[in-house]
Amino acid sequence: MPHRKNTIYNISLSKIDKDIIILFATNVIIGILHFISMKIMTIFESKKLHYRKWFWYFYGIIFMLSGGVNLVEKGDLYWSFSIQFLLGLIVIILNFFGKIETKNSESY
Repeated sequence: MPHRKNTIYNISLSKIDKDIIILFATNVIIGILHFISMKIMTIFESKKLHYRKWFWYFYGIIFMLSGGVNLVEKGDLYWSFSIQFLLGLIVIILNFFGKIETKNSESY
C-alpha cells in the first residue's frame, strides 16, 4: 500500500499557495469590516450609542473570560491573567454606570 500524505481531500498546497490564501482571506475580512463600518455611518446616533454600549459589554465579557480561562487552565495565580480579568470587570462596571461614552462629533 503506498504511503499517503496527511492532506485534506488529497490536495497538497505549497507554502506560497497557503500564503496567497491567507492574504486573500485577510483582504475579504477587511472588506467586510469596511462595508459594515460604512453602513454604520448612516445609522442614527441613538442606534450607534446602543451598539457601542453592547460592544463594551461584549468586550468586557470576552476579556474576563479570557483571563478567567487562563487562570483556571494554568492552575496558579498569574498576575497578567488576574489583571486581564480585572480590566474586563472594570470595563463592564464602567459601562454599566455610563462612564464609557464617546462624544458626538457635533459637540466639538
